[in-house]
Amino acid sequence: MRLSRLQKNFESLASADPLWTVLSAKDKKGGKWDPEEFYQSGEDCIRGLQERLQGIGIPMTGHSALDFGCGVGRLTFPLSRRFDLAIGIDISASMLEAARQNAHRGRHCKFILNTEKHLDCLDSQSLDFAYSDIVFQHIAPRYSKPYFREIARALKPGGTFVFQLPSHLIHGSPLGKRLNYAAKALLQTFGLGPAYFEMNAIPRDALISFLERQAGLVHVADWDYPAAGPNWQSYLYAFQKL
Repeated sequence: MRLSRLQKNFESLASADPLWTVLSAKDKKGGKWDPEEFYQSGEDCIRGLQERLQGIGIPMTGHSALDFGCGVGRLTFPLSRRFDLAIGIDISASMLEAARQNAHRGRHCKFILNTEKHLDCLDSQSLDFAYSDIVFQHIAPRYSKPYFREIARALKPGGTFVFQLPSHLIHGSPLGKRLNYAAKALLQTFGLGPAYFEMNAIPRDALISFLERQAGLVHVADWDYPAAGPNWQSYLYAFQKL
C-alpha cells in the first residue's frame, strides 16, 4: 500500500470511529469504546513496557520520547508522564486533532503530522526513547525500513527503540493475502470499496540484521507479542543506539 493510500484509508477510518481504528477490538466497533477505558489501556500498556524494560536493565527515563503512529495519543500521554517531552507523529490529521482535544490527559506533548517517506521533522540525536505499537504492521516494508533508519538517526547515543512487528504469517496463505490486498487497492482506484487495514511482516532474523547493519542499532531483546492477532507471529523488539 502506498503512503498516500494508507493516509486516505486511515483518515476514512478515523473520521468514522477513531478509537476503534487505533485499538480494533471486535466488541468496540461502532463507537463503543469508553474513552476512559480506552486511554487507561494506554497507561496499562506503557506501565507493562516499563516493567519489561526494567527487567533487562533499561530505564524509561530521559528528556524526550517519540510515539510513532501515535493516533489519538493513547500511548503518547502516558509517555509524557515519564519523559519531559513526548512527541507523537501520525499520518492522519483527524487522529492528531482528536489527540489535541485530549491534551489534558498528558503533560508536555507535541503532535506532528507526517505524510512523507522521511522524518525530517525530527532533529538528529534528539530522542532518548522511541516506541511504536501496532503501527509498523500496517506499513509496507519499503516505507517502514527508511522510517527505522530515520528513528535511529534521531536517537541519542545510548537511546532505546522499542517496537512491535509481525515476523511471518502462521495461518493462511501469504500469496492469498497479497492478492486480496491488491484487489481492494484496485477497487479503491475506481472509488469503490471500503477503507481497510493492510498487514505486513518482516522476518525476525532479517529485521535484526537490517537494523544492526544499516541503522547502527544493537539488538537487546525481543519477546513474543501477539498484538497482530492469532494468524501472525509477532514480536516486541528492543534496540539501542551505539
